[in-house]
Amino acid sequence: MIPLIKFNNVSIQRGKNTLFSNLNFTVTSGHITVILGANGAGKSSLLLAMAGLIPVLGDIDLMGKPLQLYHPYDRTQLIAWQGELPPTEFGLTVEQRLCLVNDCPKRINHVASDMDITILLSRALAQLSSGELQRVELAALILRDAPIWLLDEPTSHLDLKHQIHFVHTLKKHSTKGRDIILILHDLQQAKVLADFLILIDTQGDVHYGKCEDLFNRQTLTQTFDASLVDQESALMPDYGVTIS
Repeated sequence: MIPLIKFNNVSIQRGKNTLFSNLNFTVTSGHITVILGANGAGKSSLLLAMAGLIPVLGDIDLMGKPLQLYHPYDRTQLIAWQGELPPTEFGLTVEQRLCLVNDCPKRINHVASDMDITILLSRALAQLSSGELQRVELAALILRDAPIWLLDEPTSHLDLKHQIHFVHTLKKHSTKGRDIILILHDLQQAKVLADFLILIDTQGDVHYGKCEDLFNRQTLTQTFDASLVDQESALMPDYGVTIS
């Protein structure tokens, strides 16, 4: 399997806290990789490190070349990042926001239709709900057309209809050869999407492997420090009640 991102003795600090020490693993190309872990485990920091957006100790290789040797512009051509929702007080409309990424009207209209935001194009970003704004940002990510997507909880604000649609969108782009690494909290979405998993437990230990090997009750219970139960072959949180 072709290496996409390789961590070589990488340590990550945020402020005075050491989140990870001496990480060594390789994310393979040609797959969807889902990062799972509890709040505060360091998922977003790990993703930021992959994008070269925060400093680290050690070496991270991107497509066989040290990440720090890429010119920032070249790195942005390879990696499209989607994280927290951006500020909206600058007065931009949805269409103006998308034009900042790609000024081809035909392409914008196509992606806007696919992301169900055509009706929003003339609206100001400040007038949108969190779910609408997230769909706009995901449309902007698609318009970037970068070969690598790094996404931090891309479905967190979406309603069920648009969550399902975006899961299909990720699958579609993956089959076309795009490398996708994303953080999720929804275990069912993770199971549907992931070829590989990165699990971060509450002790800061990172486990990387095939979804079929890591997606099980014992491993995920340890990762989240929470009880899980099997219901109709789907792992769900154990709330102490039966969900019919």
